[in-house]
Amino acid sequence: MTRDPAAPAKAVIHGFHHVAVVVRDAEAARAFYGELLGLEEIERPAELASTIPGAWYRLGTGELHVFEQRDYRASSSGPIGPHFALHTADFDATVDLLRRRGVDFAFGPTRDSGGVGRVILRDPTGNIVEVTDATPGSPG
Repeated sequence: MTRDPAAPAKAVIHGFHHVAVVVRDAEAARAFYGELLGLEEIERPAELASTIPGAWYRLGTGELHVFEQRDYRASSSGPIGPHFALHTADFDATVDLLRRRGVDFAFGPTRDSGGVGRVILRDPTGNIVEVTDATPGSPG
């Protein structure tokens, strides 16, 4: 099939299924994502679970897949870089909870001129995770 390059492209991608992060220590990541952030762990396919340490989590209508690779090194250049953002309905309570649990923030917490809250933290491997109350589906 030949497409006219001047014709607007129609989206063939209709949504988000999962994001995957690589970590050095699956158990430390499980403590961070599952226990600290409270994400719901879901079952992984048996053939994957038996060969690669990690965990999968429900993330709204999508999933977060965590895979262990002992020699992996996350980017360490500053407080921002490749990352994903997690939504919370109560930003201030979430920040308070993270503070009480001893989390060190790489950036923030802060609110932009529109009132959207953001805080940046790193998982035990150093992967950057943003927590925000930006409305899903809105520019953010």
